[in-house]
Amino acid sequence: MNMKNKKIKWICLVLGIVLVLCVAIKGCYYEKKLDNPNLTSYIFNANIEQVRIAIVNNDEEYEEKHLYLWSEVEDKEITSHTDFKKEVLLARFDDIESKIYFRFGKPLLYTVEFNIHLDSISENKTRVEIFTLEPKIFIFGFGAGHIGINREKEVPPSTIEEYEILLSIGEQLGEKGMPPCNYPK
Repeated sequence: MNMKNKKIKWICLVLGIVLVLCVAIKGCYYEKKLDNPNLTSYIFNANIEQVRIAIVNNDEEYEEKHLYLWSEVEDKEITSHTDFKKEVLLARFDDIESKIYFRFGKPLLYTVEFNIHLDSISENKTRVEIFTLEPKIFIFGFGAGHIGINREKEVPPSTIEEYEILLSIGEQLGEKGMPPCNYPK
């Protein structure tokens, strides 16, 4: 009987480990849905130069979100509004917490970059469009730093971060009447 109990315990242990690994690898995450997606472009009542200045002056907001401005054309960090003409990359230097993907009630890490595109509509109107690049959630991993096993899953853009960028540009410009950001309930 003692040998039988050891076998049963061993089988239970192995099955438990397999179950935990399957759950971890599969992800077992959930998504909070938005009632309405947020805007990913907005026409500001400002000329393109004013919008460039607002984008660059927003560096503290980007740093809070672990992002920085980068010129793909010149392959350098943006430090002045004259460092770019119509496009700038808002690149990540660390993952952020997702606002819609969760596991066990906690937000999953979200990795994403954004391309900010400017288009002068008229002398005092500029369209800013945010393009989302390779949005992924971190669903499983172990190890230290970049050493270990990591599993990321591509996901559709949330539109939350995109619109938060537009709102922060609008705040810099003193833009009135922008609708509030939609968040999941």
